[in-house]
Amino acid sequence: MAELVLFCLPTIVYVVVQSGGQDRRSRFRAALARAGVSWGSPSGYGWALLVLLLMMLTAWLPLALIPADVQGTSGMSLARLTSVGTAIGIALRAIGEEVFFRGLLGGVLMRRLGFGWGDLLQATIFLVPHVPLLLLDVRLWPLLPAQFAAGWMMGWLRHKTDTFVPGAVVHVVVNIVGGLIRA
Repeated sequence: MAELVLFCLPTIVYVVVQSGGQDRRSRFRAALARAGVSWGSPSGYGWALLVLLLMMLTAWLPLALIPADVQGTSGMSLARLTSVGTAIGIALRAIGEEVFFRGLLGGVLMRRLGFGWGDLLQATIFLVPHVPLLLLDVRLWPLLPAQFAAGWMMGWLRHKTDTFVPGAVVHVVVNIVGGLIRA
């Protein structure tokens, strides 16, 4: 829950600051839209299904490349889905990551730099908090290209649908399925 709040806090601050001044109501709605806060259209969820299939492949490949003894270490056990509470924690973290990395950061970067550079930069920034996995074991390196690819695909989905919500659904499903596989 704390991670969800921490990831959402910059977006909340952004929306509050952008909502100031004349005509607060319309500025608030515009700020929410710029942060990707909307349910999206049914076609957006169709695109999300396509991304989900690609993400499942992207998630499976690194697990196949990481030695079994590394996957069994205590640091890696955090990814295992062992209870409903763990599932909720995994889901909330994924939603928080989408709110921040694709909703706020990706939205701002893609508006300022264009889709190509903006998505590339947000995917690279998304990779940064995943690099410390190498401190657990350097043989976890296959996770890093997968995390970058996931960040890029989710950024593409954010750009295509103009909302982070379908990407959040995909992110939750991929992480939960990954946790079930590891359990």
